[in-house]
Amino acid sequence: MNILKKIHIENIKGKADFEANFKNLTANQVNIVVAPNGYGKSTITTAFKAAASGRMKLNEKDVYKKNMNNHPKLEIEFLGENAATYISTDTCGEISKNVTVYTINSPLYAKNTTRIFDRNFSSTTADLRVEEVVIYKKIPENIKLDYSYRNIISNFGNHKKLFSNIDELLSDCENIYSLLQIKDSLKKCCSQQGITKKFQQFLENCPEDGSSKEIKQQIKKKEINSLRSNINIDTLLECISKMNNRSNSWCDADDVFTAIQLCTLFRKYFDSEEKDILKKVYSYLSYKKTKALINERLKLFNTTGRNIQTHEEHGKLIIKFERASSMSNGERDILSFISNLTKFEVEFKKRIGILIIDEVFDYLDGSNLLAVQYYLSQLIKKCKKMNKILYPIIFTHLDPDVFANYYFKKKKIHYLSAPAIMDINSPIIKLLRARENKNSENNIKEEIEKYIIHFIDEKHPLSNELLEIISREPPINNLEVRQELYNEINNKYLKDNIYDPIMVIAGIRIKIEELVYQKLDFPYKEEFIKKHKVINKLNYAEENGVEVPELYYLLQPLYNDGLHLKGNDSDIQNKMKSCYLKTDNLHIKRMVKLLFN
Repeated sequence: MNILKKIHIENIKGKADFEANFKNLTANQVNIVVAPNGYGKSTITTAFKAAASGRMKLNEKDVYKKNMNNHPKLEIEFLGENAATYISTDTCGEISKNVTVYTINSPLYAKNTTRIFDRNFSSTTADLRVEEVVIYKKIPENIKLDYSYRNIISNFGNHKKLFSNIDELLSDCENIYSLLQIKDSLKKCCSQQGITKKFQQFLENCPEDGSSKEIKQQIKKKEINSLRSNINIDTLLECISKMNNRSNSWCDADDVFTAIQLCTLFRKYFDSEEKDILKKVYSYLSYKKTKALINERLKLFNTTGRNIQTHEEHGKLIIKFERASSMSNGERDILSFISNLTKFEVEFKKRIGILIIDEVFDYLDGSNLLAVQYYLSQLIKKCKKMNKILYPIIFTHLDPDVFANYYFKKKKIHYLSAPAIMDINSPIIKLLRARENKNSENNIKEEIEKYIIHFIDEKHPLSNELLEIISREPPINNLEVRQELYNEINNKYLKDNIYDPIMVIAGIRIKIEELVYQKLDFPYKEEFIKKHKVINKLNYAEENGVEVPELYYLLQPLYNDGLHLKGNDSDIQNKMKSCYLKTDNLHIKRMVKLLFN
């Protein structure tokens, strides 16, 4: 298993020293990193963007305190099969030498236009533009193989009918890539006299009379196996057997005849020292394939009514967009994302890659969100197939537990947050886990539900079973537990001290129920207590004359899911971090302060 363990940053944007540690940020599956605005997501994105191409080069505005004497640094640590630590600074670029790094974020930028009317008056306006995407900084040279079926088969006399036209095979990008991967074996097949004689002998043993099909049927398996006894011939034949555009009627003998053609074709290149011919041909075929793929994807998603596609300009392949105002936010974001994702596919040449997607998913609408997730999952699948190690990291400020925007089959959620009390052995955590534990007795679950996490106007001493769970000595009653929750809110949370987020959300829920209960007329109070779920209690109160403040409904997302603690310790820690993310917000604190005042 391959894991990205640590990201350490120095002197970038608002962070002099910043570190994010991960337990299970795993390769080749989606990793969603959740952090509140202002935590440092843009710092991480800026750092990786600067480290993507050699030494880190930053604008003054992106350097800590805008002081160019504060030298930037990015350090990443991998664990697992490819364990290593790489560092990039403004003097060294170790990361980009070993890892393909790419970031996708908002494509918007402001363009200023100044109009001068006379010597004393000018006017400057700004409008939003969508950043163009440069797919190829330099379009590869159009190099083709000098293959002529007629010329090649003229070398084989009466045996020429045994050879098939392989022009389509040699025009396929993946086939050329496969040959490039076995270049050394191909070169030996072309240059070693022993291999040349083996192919000549094989051809001479083939009858001249009969149709091509009849002759191939007479070729014995052992003759082909004899050829395969040479490791280089075997490698070449194995490569040919897996190529695209092979005829359905091909047999093993056709692979041999194709190998003979390839040796005849490439011998002249290797003899004339054109060693990079395969690389050059592959580069151009890959370029054509990429260009066609991007145009196809742009056409699929382009609903602007405008002609948005790739075009060649000054030796580059680029995608230009209209002004931001000429298309909707959704159209802009999906077209830019698809273009950048395809560009990353082109640039991902190294074994390890880090793809950072910065809050792009937060602003896509439903159908586009599904579409981009599909293409990202296809990219991950492709990387697995090619034995590549890809870390797709999606940054978001929207908690997936609240906003169900992600539908990936496999995903890991990581919460980055400021320090908080994350004690999974605290009394409240133990009680909530016991409540969800299928092995707990019903009377224990009922006691927790009735007296601990809901309001009840009744003093109840905790049972010995509950005291044992929380490791407390008697006497303790439910009112004391409730007061502990309220104190956590009043004395810690609302005073900006380190707090336990689970205690806070439990206290918020109980306080809401208490305030509504106090407004009910006496005949309705008993039924209010019996109601399950807070929303049912609030609706019941509304039906019976209580005007429940909007604030009480708005605070529901804080506690609805957070008080259901299922799973292992890691799941519980993630749930606690999720609760912290929800509560660590100035506006939420103001709402809670209103509740408790």
